[in-house]
Amino acid sequence: MAYGIIGKLTAIQGERETLLAILLEAATAMEQEAGCEAYRVSVSLDDDAIVVYEVWASEAAHQQSLALPVTKRLIDQAKPILASVERLVTIEPKGKH
Repeated sequence: MAYGIIGKLTAIQGERETLLAILLEAATAMEQEAGCEAYRVSVSLDDDAIVVYEVWASEAAHQQSLALPVTKRLIDQAKPILASVERLVTIEPKGKH
C-alpha cells in the first residue's frame, strides 16, 4: 500500500532560500531510492512556507529513507534554520502520482 505525506516547513527569517536548497537536494537524493515514488518541493504563494509532497511504496520505505546518511545530513543542516514543521496530512495515494 502506497504511503504519502504532505508537510509544511517554515524557515527562520532570512533562511527560506537555504531551506529550499536543502529540500531540493533531498528531492534529488530521494529520486535514487527505489521506494520513493514522488518527492515534490513547492513554495507557498500564501506565506513563507515550503510544502513537501512525498509518496512512498510503503510506510516502511519512508522509515528506511530516514536512516540514510544523506537524509541524516540534510536534516542536521535544516534543523538550525527551521522555525516550524507541520505534517499537514498523511495519505494513502491512489492512481498515478
